[in-house]
Amino acid sequence: MDNTVTAAVFAIGSELLEGSITDTNSAWIGSRLVKHGINVEDVRLLPDNMDRMAELFLEAAEKYDLIITTGGLGPTFDDLTAEVVSRVAGKNYILNEEQLEHIKKRLAKFGINLKENHFHQAKLPEGCRTFFNRMGTAFGFSVQCGGARIISMPGIPYEMKPMFDEQVLPWLHELFPLRERHIRDLRIAGKPESEVDDVIRELGIPDGIDCIINVGKGDILVKVRGFDEEAVQNFAEAVRKPFENNFIGYGDETFPARLVRMLKEKGLTAGFAESCTGGMLGAEITSVSGSSAVFKGSVVSYSNDVKINLLGVPADVIEAHGAVSAECALAMAEGAKKLLGTDCAAAVTGIAGPDGGTDEKPVGTVFIAVSVNGKTEVKGYGFSGDRPAIRERSVKTAFAWLIDLLK
Repeated sequence: MDNTVTAAVFAIGSELLEGSITDTNSAWIGSRLVKHGINVEDVRLLPDNMDRMAELFLEAAEKYDLIITTGGLGPTFDDLTAEVVSRVAGKNYILNEEQLEHIKKRLAKFGINLKENHFHQAKLPEGCRTFFNRMGTAFGFSVQCGGARIISMPGIPYEMKPMFDEQVLPWLHELFPLRERHIRDLRIAGKPESEVDDVIRELGIPDGIDCIINVGKGDILVKVRGFDEEAVQNFAEAVRKPFENNFIGYGDETFPARLVRMLKEKGLTAGFAESCTGGMLGAEITSVSGSSAVFKGSVVSYSNDVKINLLGVPADVIEAHGAVSAECALAMAEGAKKLLGTDCAAAVTGIAGPDGGTDEKPVGTVFIAVSVNGKTEVKGYGFSGDRPAIRERSVKTAFAWLIDLLK
């Protein structure tokens, strides 16, 4: 008998459907639920419309064990979640004194006067279980609705995430006999999706193992998951072996995180020279805690003057070959290494578009140079996609190449 717990995740707010705010909560919640053995079978964006919300709640309550919601718990007229949940669960929608007291204390702390709309925010389904909000005013809450348990949380991520991890998740383990689902992520760069797919098809996915391929801009993420930890690890290792030279790392270790770790292990430093990426390499590596130990800096040499006067790219190189050329990228990398005093360097110059392309050098033409162990190499690429995609592919390729040469 299948005892798997099923869930729907609803992100509530018309602003989400209009695109003025991007829903990041659903993916975050989904990853937590899956890790703890709960199958997420429906993810939706719901408008601030009481009848439509009620319809979807009742529909989900007939299909799933859990309905997790974020958003719609504020003090404004369009915050309808608590009222709708009360309605579909057959509960009175009443003032919750504990919630009201929390709102009063929170507002007083910031010198804000209590208003009538805060009494609206303090109304919750009668008899609900509440979840304290240590980061904001809105409590989370939970009620039973038919065969489903509804759990509603604030939409602000920095309020929702600690509430979920500290209160909701432990309670779910009390409600259901959850089993941890083991997940092994493999990040592969420099190989097409079809090659990864061929390897997985040839291996054959074992019973009890789920495998997902996520294609990014410049990398591929293979997610292996299942309840048998040893089986998950064995299959992940079998997938990894054919891509030894293109394997970036396991789990959430990103390109820059892997590079920082490798530089630390080898006692080396790195710096960058960037043109079309406009500082993205530097921004990515400095997002990694502890990167200051190995990263010296990045020169955003967008203009030819900066390439020449700061990085020391010979003017005749640009005149003869252009700023977007193998020769210029090579000189940029060597110039950055000398200027910044680093052991390693990478340089990127290209045409990200949508303008600037020619028949000889169309949009997507990018040259990347990498200097490691006293040797500087350069490669030319033809990346597809729009401007953000070309820039992102350039960044990931530069990181992947540095990592590969440092292995």
